[in-house]
Amino acid sequence: MKKSGLCQLIREDENKYALPNLLTVLRLVFLPFIFYFLYRHSLTGDLLALFFMLLASLTDYLDGHFARKLNKQSQLGRMLDPLIDKLAVGTTMLVLAHIKGMPFWYAGMVIARDLFLLTLGLLVISKKQFIAESNKLGKWTSTIFAMVIITFTLNIPYVKYGLMYLSVLLVPASVIGYLYKYRMHLPRMRNLFKNIFD
Repeated sequence: MKKSGLCQLIREDENKYALPNLLTVLRLVFLPFIFYFLYRHSLTGDLLALFFMLLASLTDYLDGHFARKLNKQSQLGRMLDPLIDKLAVGTTMLVLAHIKGMPFWYAGMVIARDLFLLTLGLLVISKKQFIAESNKLGKWTSTIFAMVIITFTLNIPYVKYGLMYLSVLLVPASVIGYLYKYRMHLPRMRNLFKNIFD
């Protein structure tokens, strides 16, 4: 019986154990250190947490850099990168909501958005064996999320809430952008957009 969908993509991926994917997984290793130092409730702890956040951001850049430079792009990497990014953002925001005053409704909104996009992506993979890369609006939204996390970590007045509300405006726009990108791969979604824009 022929395998299909996600499992087949991973099995046929020749670069799944390549350096870029190892760098992607390394971001998970930094998460316990970030949480530990945040719960120290001190300026030193916050700065050390920020240090590990920056290390995670560096690996996020390096995995893409080496994937292109070494020609090691992989289907697994295209799945792992957004999955680990969303896991890191969601869990860190929950911690910040618990100890740094980030509104829980905001953390919940970001997590709901990411779960929706992950579910949509998995649906497209299972149906079409197609993995879409992030669009520009999605990358901008993720960048603002990172800035929100940094400003809440360092408790920068006014700036943290300004960035937070800016990202609130970007969330529905980024979701619509991904829906539009996936429209050709799911018939019902394609019909929905056809009815809206015709």
